[in-house]
Amino acid sequence: MSDHDLNSVYSPDYLALRAANDRMREQGLDWIWDTLSAVCAQMDGELGGAPERPAVRLARQEWQFDVGRSVMVGQRFGVRFRTATMIVEAGWPRLPQHGFVPDQGLARGRISLSSSPILDARPADDLILKARGDGSAAWHVIRNGALGESITAATLRNYLDALLKE
Repeated sequence: MSDHDLNSVYSPDYLALRAANDRMREQGLDWIWDTLSAVCAQMDGELGGAPERPAVRLARQEWQFDVGRSVMVGQRFGVRFRTATMIVEAGWPRLPQHGFVPDQGLARGRISLSSSPILDARPADDLILKARGDGSAAWHVIRNGALGESITAATLRNYLDALLKE
């Protein structure tokens, strides 16, 4: 649906809310990428990786995944050290047929870990991007169906540290 079609179907208030939410969603994706990049650079320095051949490799790609009956469209971030891999998926529904973000979030995500590239990554935690009162948003862990702690650089580092110890 084009922007012209959207403007004729939806109210200006809805379109303004959608634009604000999309900005927070994009900032949430950027935060994950930037934070993973910083954590990986720090780890790489600790592990003695060289700039031309880093010990910890980071990549991202366009991606979509299911949460319940909804489709989240966004990106997948992969971090690899030797054979260990951490995957972070993050996205939100883009079209009406994709459904909605469960649990009243702006976006959903998932962190998965694998100690070997021949093994599927096993889900470690589900994530949700929630709006804050100041117009920003933060990622949180979902534990036992409830909103858990905020995701920080230290949290992401803890997932990587646990994976490297396996």
